[in-house]
Amino acid sequence: MRSIMKSAIWISVVLLVTFTLGARESAAQEVRTWADSSGRFKLPATLIEVKDGTVFLKRTDGQTVKVPLDRLSPSDQQYLRGLENPFEMVAEDSKTTLQPSASRPSSTPPQTVSGSADNSNEATTGLAVWGNPPEVRWTGVKELDEGFGDQQWTYQPVENTLSFEPKPASVPEKKNFFEGMRRLQVNPVNGTCVAGYTWTFSTPEHVSRISLVDLKTGQSRNSELVTCNMCPLAVLQDGETVLMQGTGREREGYETGDQLQLWKFNGTKIARSGIWIPFPSEKKAFGKTVNAQVSQAFPIANNRIILLADNGHLACFDLGTLSPQWHFQLSQNRAITMTVDHQQMFVLNERRLLHVDPLTGDVKGSLTLEGEPRMGWTKIRLNPTGERMLISYVNHLRVIDLVDGKTLDEYATAGGAPLSPNGLGYPADDYALLNNHLLFHIPSRITLCDYKDAASIETVGGLAFVGILSDRGGRIVPLKLPHPEAETMLKQAVDDPSVFLMYPGVQVSLDVSDVPAAYRAEAESGLREAIGTAGYRFAKSANLQIKAAVTGPVQEAVSYIARGAYIANKYTTTVEIRFNGEKVWSRSSSNIPGVLMTKRGQSIQEKLDELGRSPNVGFFKSIPLPKLLQKPTSNGSGNQQNALMVSKFTMQGIVDSK
Repeated sequence: MRSIMKSAIWISVVLLVTFTLGARESAAQEVRTWADSSGRFKLPATLIEVKDGTVFLKRTDGQTVKVPLDRLSPSDQQYLRGLENPFEMVAEDSKTTLQPSASRPSSTPPQTVSGSADNSNEATTGLAVWGNPPEVRWTGVKELDEGFGDQQWTYQPVENTLSFEPKPASVPEKKNFFEGMRRLQVNPVNGTCVAGYTWTFSTPEHVSRISLVDLKTGQSRNSELVTCNMCPLAVLQDGETVLMQGTGREREGYETGDQLQLWKFNGTKIARSGIWIPFPSEKKAFGKTVNAQVSQAFPIANNRIILLADNGHLACFDLGTLSPQWHFQLSQNRAITMTVDHQQMFVLNERRLLHVDPLTGDVKGSLTLEGEPRMGWTKIRLNPTGERMLISYVNHLRVIDLVDGKTLDEYATAGGAPLSPNGLGYPADDYALLNNHLLFHIPSRITLCDYKDAASIETVGGLAFVGILSDRGGRIVPLKLPHPEAETMLKQAVDDPSVFLMYPGVQVSLDVSDVPAAYRAEAESGLREAIGTAGYRFAKSANLQIKAAVTGPVQEAVSYIARGAYIANKYTTTVEIRFNGEKVWSRSSSNIPGVLMTKRGQSIQEKLDELGRSPNVGFFKSIPLPKLLQKPTSNGSGNQQNALMVSKFTMQGIVDSK
């Protein structure tokens, strides 16, 4: 492609290292087989050095790898303790030669790529391979174990807010009427973000640029135009290097979504690395095999990055060697997210939620979503306290408790159209940001505010980062959602019964005819109590009806992590709210939980047999019926509901209208 074959900027990093050998030089230079603490991974290599608890090894193919000392096998740790540390590293200041880019990458063969020798800030080191990327080989690479890991679900919530107070930043105005801010990516670990801009219409050549913002100070660095078609995927952990992705179409001759590149600033110009394709020849499209495109990227510790491809291939790569560390092929319906510190990852694969160590690929827990919902257009996000997960799929929105996996709330639109296909945010416990502009109040089902004229909105750690771009200037603004005027509007709406279908004092009837006779009395008693808790008034006949049902039993195979598969008798318990015969709200549960708790000495099969004797009738009593439920609109197109107010982002602030 001409984007690869034409003029490029290459970055040379010169690192001069002098070694002083001690009494055990020969022992350190010998090739020996190193193993990790589990014994599953072995590597023939020579020792380079041990520094700050990290062991640096040179493989027989000449590539350098590193591993935490405490992750090595006991025999390897004992071996290292027997050495007298024969290596002493003396490094001169890294000298980086940067050549500005005037147009596309050159056809000149790449040499070396930008990097820093400072491991303390997780800088990307040893990236000369970006100039000549190795072939990606998956043979022998660890696969994430979805079903049989080390332990059952034991996740304990961690604070999921930012560790700093972000400041707004100014960025340049539009360079042209047709230029747009296409992506805004925040790195919450080092407090940086990058905004990407492209201009592809009414211009002789496609051009892109970036703004790199230090959110802790509000200072930004803004690049000149670069002839290419690329947008940022992530700011790496050094806070200086931006991982870019092609966004052009193949027939145009510019960078495409399967191609990644590193960008660094040289004044206002950009120095660019070679192109790397992490998922080559992995998809079938129009009868031919093509490269998969990257859809998400999360930089993590130890100079590694998590990449998710559009074919569901999830992988962790070492950025210094471009070698995969672990991987897994997810299904068509999948989603991933991370805690703000990027130390814990969640993977939703169809109906199974995995808690994963992103560095090692170890599965720390697994649970199955209640009700086994039909998935599609799936997205997941964590709340600021790390206790809840928001899941968007098809026309549903669900909130689950991350401690026990139970559903706390669920909402579905009429018509079945996707609720949030183009983006999902979780700016506060009771709010979802649908398609990155519609603020939805989950408890009341009110579409509160439609935020307009933002070039991009990214929610991270309980804040929304709003990108604004105009011909008079640009801004990156961190703010809390809802903003004060929206909170006031919600309070006014809550006090107005005409807004709601369900509210305290509304009359409802009850129908338990679809519950088997043996459980009908208990179901009615439980639902009457739930109706009272919600504040409704019971009536024998009403336009609003609470309808209960129990289906099953059906024999199904269920599995629990590290415990294998079992057969269980499954009942499904359902509660619906119907208005004039049409379903407007529903919740369901099963007698087989996602997280199984056994008694002392009780086997899993014995517990499943016990649960399989009857449906979960207690669900009728414990179900939290909505205290407020907004009246349904006649428009069944998912997210196109009418919001109570519209708020526009301007360079002067938010302008509200009702």
